[in-house]
Amino acid sequence: MRAVLDTNLIVSFLLSRGETISRIIDHWEQDSFIYLISPAMWEELQAVLARPRLKRYMVVDPQPLLDVIENDALFTAGTLVLKGVSRDPKDDIFLACAVEGSADCIVTGDADLLTLDEYEGIKILRPYEFLQMLESK
Repeated sequence: MRAVLDTNLIVSFLLSRGETISRIIDHWEQDSFIYLISPAMWEELQAVLARPRLKRYMVVDPQPLLDVIENDALFTAGTLVLKGVSRDPKDDIFLACAVEGSADCIVTGDADLLTLDEYEGIKILRPYEFLQMLESK
């Protein structure tokens, strides 16, 4: 299974070590799914995590997770550009990554993506829905 994880999930993990996203990351580390990421998503993640006001609230050092993502996630080429698919143009990078990487799903808590329900046959799931899918296998 191939999945795109929205940046907000990684940030949420670093801020709270929430159970759902922690279990999703555990599944990824156990090779239950392939984590797809594009160069644009990688840049966004690094930019968000570099914000000083965010850093002071993190309960987890982001660097080890960034290292694992950089080394173990499957990077797409990042050549596909989509415009105007999502209500929020900044979210189109997740859809482009999913299409380019032949993803089965996008995992997000973002209402602008969730309202699409699916895009080109790619399901858009809440984290708990994705976790249920992983744990039912």
